Amino acid sequence: MKMTTLFYSKILACALACALACALAATCALGAAADAGAQTLGDLIKKGKLTIGVVSGTPPFGSIDAKGAPVGYDVDVANLIGKYMNLPVEVVPLTAPSRVPSLESGKVDFLVATLAPTPERAKTLMFTMPYSAFELAIVAPVGGKFKALADLKGKKVGVTRGTTNDTALSRMAPAGTAIVRFEDDATVTQALLSKQVDAVSIPSTMALDIIKTRGAGKIEVRFTYSVQPNSMAVRRGDFELHQWLNNFIYYVKLNGELDAIARKWSGAPLPPLPTF
Repeated sequence: MKMTTLFYSKILACALACALACALAATCALGAAADAGAQTLGDLIKKGKLTIGVVSGTPPFGSIDAKGAPVGYDVDVANLIGKYMNLPVEVVPLTAPSRVPSLESGKVDFLVATLAPTPERAKTLMFTMPYSAFELAIVAPVGGKFKALADLKGKKVGVTRGTTNDTALSRMAPAGTAIVRFEDDATVTQALLSKQVDAVSIPSTMALDIIKTRGAGKIEVRFTYSVQPNSMAVRRGDFELHQWLNNFIYYVKLNGELDAIARKWSGAPLPPLPTF
């Protein structure tokens, strides 16, 4: 009886050992697979260029000039990244709704695309510390009666679908506000200029640029109601690239290069930016 018990005890011990070994092997395999999917600095150097997604149709952060080339705040930051990484940059203009899908699908290596680091987005992306920020503004025809969010009740207000303007206004606007969603900021602006909507919510820096180039005497910033810091974004698991970009942001904030870009495109110094 004792021999039989001992025999089965040894078999059970062997079985448990084998199960543990298999579990460890599976865990290692999964870890290796995750590491294999991560994009490293070495991968980018081997590829020989950076493919960076920027927002388009949102001056001064991103737009297309008369020659068909992307220009703006985010474009200058993207090219500055290329300078410090010693790699040429392919700038890929994206609409606001296509930013996250383009990153997740691998169309771009990472985003410098005026993207707010929200908890919902952080479920699928990794965000750097902010590199820019702007105020969210309500823009309306000159002489309008909009002075506060309460005045939006019963009015049609345009926003770009899926942006912080959309989520912030949806959360903060009074009941009875008709929020009208468009696919990009250029369409939102045109809707205001053509009087399809009573007002729009757009970044204040963008509003000032539009007023200067297309809306002088027609539209104006009525009030601001929130602040949006913007971060760069990488795919989940790209820890090495994420760390490098954080170091880059810290360095160009310190040496004044990021402030120079802010002054060039917004006419104002780089605002205080939160860190995390």
